[in-house]
Order: sequence, then C-alpha cells, then structure tokens
Amino acid sequence: MDEKYFPTRLAVVMRKLGVSAQRLGRECGISNSLVSRWQHGTRPLTPRSKAVPQLARALLRLDTGGALDDLLAPYHSGGEDDETAMCAFLLAPVEPGLPDRAEAPAPEQSGDYVVQHRVLLGRRGFRKAALLMLDYLLALPPGREVVVLCQGRYDWLVGDIVFVLQFIQKLQKVVKRGTTLTVINRRGYSIAETAAFAGPWLTAHLHGHIRSLYYDGELPVGDRFIASIKGYWCGYAVEDETAEDSLYITLYTDPRDIRRGEMVCDTYRAQSAPASQYGFLQNPAGSTESPRLWQGGPLPRWPQPEAEAPTGAFYALCRTPCFGVMTRAEWTTVCGDDAPPELPEYLFAQGKAFAPEPHRIILCREDVREALTKERSQSLPLSTLLRRRAFVPRDMLAAQLKRLLAAAEARDDFEIALVPRSAFAKLTLELVCWQNSASVGWLQDGSQSVFANDKATSGSFYGFLGHTWGKLQQGWKRKRHTLPLLRKWLAGKGLDVQEKDSNIVRSWDVLPKE
Repeated sequence: MDEKYFPTRLAVVMRKLGVSAQRLGRECGISNSLVSRWQHGTRPLTPRSKAVPQLARALLRLDTGGALDDLLAPYHSGGEDDETAMCAFLLAPVEPGLPDRAEAPAPEQSGDYVVQHRVLLGRRGFRKAALLMLDYLLALPPGREVVVLCQGRYDWLVGDIVFVLQFIQKLQKVVKRGTTLTVINRRGYSIAETAAFAGPWLTAHLHGHIRSLYYDGELPVGDRFIASIKGYWCGYAVEDETAEDSLYITLYTDPRDIRRGEMVCDTYRAQSAPASQYGFLQNPAGSTESPRLWQGGPLPRWPQPEAEAPTGAFYALCRTPCFGVMTRAEWTTVCGDDAPPELPEYLFAQGKAFAPEPHRIILCREDVREALTKERSQSLPLSTLLRRRAFVPRDMLAAQLKRLLAAAEARDDFEIALVPRSAFAKLTLELVCWQNSASVGWLQDGSQSVFANDKATSGSFYGFLGHTWGKLQQGWKRKRHTLPLLRKWLAGKGLDVQEKDSNIVRSWDVLPKE
C-alpha cells in the first residue's frame, strides 16, 4: 500500500489478511478498481454503500486463521455477530493511530519513530474532532476517563444544538462502557461564553454523564482546548489566524504529546474546586444510597463570604408553581409538623412583591388544571426535599396563580406560558434560574438534581429556557391565550374542558430533528 495515504479501515484489514484489491474484488464480486479506491480512501465507504455487507462477508471468509479476532473484539461488546461487527469496524471513522488492538501506545526512549496525527480546521472541524474522540473510545478498553480543558469558549464545543444531540447520543454509548467525561473551565465567564443551551447537555449533567469543574487562574498559554484520554489519545485546539474560523485542531496518539496533555489537564483539575453543585433535591443528610450525589449538600444561604445574592431576570420551568413563586410561609405550611430543611431565602417569593427584573414562567397546562380540581396535589420537588409525599393545597396553588396573574397583567416583562403535557415532557427537566447568578434544576422524575451558582452553569439554564421560550411563539400566543384561561380556571370555569391544540403544538419539539 502507498504509505502516503493514511490507512483506511479496509486497508488495515487487507494488510492483516495479506490480500490485494484484485483478490478481494474477485472474492466479493466487485471491480478491483472500486475496491482499490475504498482501500486508499479516495472513495469513502459510507452506511449507504450497499457493498459493505458483501465486503464484510468476503473478508470473514478470507480470515481462515483468526487474524481479525482482536480487531473486531471491541465491536462484539453488545453480542453482535461477526458480519455486523465487521460492518461496524469498516464504517467507523478513521482515527489517527487507532491500534488494531485496543492497547496504549508504547513509549519510545531512543531512536526514530513515526507519529501520526490528524489536523482539522475551524469550528466544524472541532465538532468533528469531538465526535471522533467518542468513536475512538468505543475501540478502547472500557472504563476510560476523558478530561476536556475547555477555556471559556463553550460556543465552539456546544453552540450548535444539532451537534449537541449527536454528541450526547454518542456519549450515552460510551457511558454504558464505563466512560466518564470531566469538563474543566475557568470560573467567572459571561453568559456569552457559557455552556450549551441544549436540554440534552443539561440532562447529561444531571445524570452524571458529564461533570463540570471550575478553577480560578490564568489560561494555559497557547492552548484553547485540550482533551485527554489517559495513555491513549490527546487533542489540542489553538487559535490560528491562518486557519478556517481561526481554529486549528490536532489529534495525537503518540506517547509524548499524550503525556503533555495529561499533565496539563491534571494540573488544572488539581486547581479546581470539588464538584459540589450536585445533590440538592435529595438531601444528603444520613443518606448512603448514591454517594456521588451527596458531595454538595444542601443549598448555601446568602449572604456568604465571596458570594453574591442571586439577581437578574427570573426564569422557571415547572409543572406547577414552585421555587421563586412560593412564599416562605407557604413552604412552612407544606412542611407541616416536619422541621423544614434549611433553604436559603432567595428561593422564596416575597408576597406580591416580585423583583423588577423580567420574569418568564413555563407551567404544564394539564398539571395546573388538574391541581385546581383537587383538594390538594403532590409536588415532586417538594416531596423529594422532605423525603415523603408533600402536597400543595388547592387554595395555596390558587393564591400563587393569582399572584402570577396579577403581575402578568400589570407588567409587560412578566410572562407566563401554559405548555401541553405532551410538549412539556419533551423538555426532560425542570428548573428555576436567576440570570447569570444561580440555578436549580432537576429531572422530571426527580431522580437527579443540580444546584449551581457559577456563571457558566447558570448561563446554561438561562439560555436553555430562553431558547425554549422562543420556540413557544411558533405554536401559541402567551398573554392572548394564557391569561384569560387562568382567569377562567381561577373562577372555577372550564376546568373540565380539554383544550384543543393546533397541529403545530401537537408536533412541537424544543429540539430539532437530527
């Protein structure tokens, strides 16, 4: 094979079997010129290539001595048969220095040695490199850790919501193999430089698939991103005015560059604060069920040293009114005879005196209506906090809705949306957020939760709800429909009427299709 070509997956297999393009072409009934183009990468194999199964069967027939067993072993992890595993191997992205066996590269101590690296340019190249990293993990032994040193520029990493969907889908696959992903960033960036606004990215944090750490200090000189898979792989992204979008990405599998990346990531991890923002809803006192959730403990109070009280616009996405709307007196009523958990004052509304900043509150239409027809309704986040079933009386819910209605009628910057349950469920999480200040979020089943008072994570929640709010305009008008509906329900009218949704609302989704 001409060594000027980077070896394709097909070329690796052919070399192991010692077969030529002519021999393979005869074996599978395909012209040897086409096989040669596939071999050298001048015509890539894709999932649309109808000949892939033919190639896979022919290669397996030629493997009379088991030369491909180690190569295909990572592709049998889900019990796939040989042909399926071979097709998966042939169609996997070509990764620099991807070993035939999933072994860490041996360090070189003397003499000359050849290293392989791959260069990608621009933001598109960066996103492709991130997906290649996850593909590479599928070929490695399970239980790897990926550390990404991401210096404030989350827009390069996750500014594209379609890319986020692709990344999270692949991430779920590697997580099943024991992979962990730690993202390290410098504390204190503005909203414009924060993490993804996509629901799946936030949900992945809540599931524990991604952990974010923050440090105080200076950026590494020259490097904008560093990603490390210890002992196997490293990627660097630097700003380069001669490259597309001024971004130049290099992927390595040679030992010396791998080691350099590991050392830099380890240095900044050591400077980072513990991942203490997790574990709010399931109060950690006395619990050993899931220790990884209990690092953070209850929410901190304000004021506290070197911390600012939450300020800024208030956004909420909840089934029924909850934090930020409920008063301290109402919370005490819900707690009943139980000693109320230590919660900071900023989580509660001060009667009718809502803060002057803009408010946007998204509620679940069916949950609100049904709660107004019952004597009391269970609140999932409050039940999780109290570790028992906690109920909100109907008159308390009505009082909260009246406060919201009065504020929305009096202020243009105070808005409420009632989202159909079918659409609400697609959002995957609930949250309250003060812009650029503090956030509390939880999965809709209450199983995981997160509290954050760093600008990056708070900005993610704020940005996600802002993106979601923009999507509402495509399906229904907020004040024109929501406020009259709330007035009618609070007057006891129309609570047994099922609203009809337009086709836009029925098919509405906050996230685009891939």
